[in-house]
Amino acid sequence: MMLITVDTASVSDLRRVIVSTCGDLMIYMRVKPVEHASKMKFWLCLNKKSIDSVIGNIMRVLPQAEFGRITPMLPA
Repeated sequence: MMLITVDTASVSDLRRVIVSTCGDLMIYMRVKPVEHASKMKFWLCLNKKSIDSVIGNIMRVLPQAEFGRITPMLPA
C-alpha cells in the first residue's frame, strides 16, 4: 500500500502515470480530497514489482508529489 498526495490540478496526470506504469499490476486505487479539496490523497495497492517504476515515473512527471509510507498488505 502506497500513499501519495498531489494538488487537485495534478490528479489526471497522476492517474495517467499510475495506469500507464502499473496496468494490471494495480490491485486498487482510492482517492480522497484533503485540505478543503486543494489536495488529493491517493492510496494505491500495487504489486510489489511495480513500486519502484511507479515512484520513478511519478517523480519525473510530478516532482511536487508527496509520498507517504509504503506498507505491505497483510495476507487475507
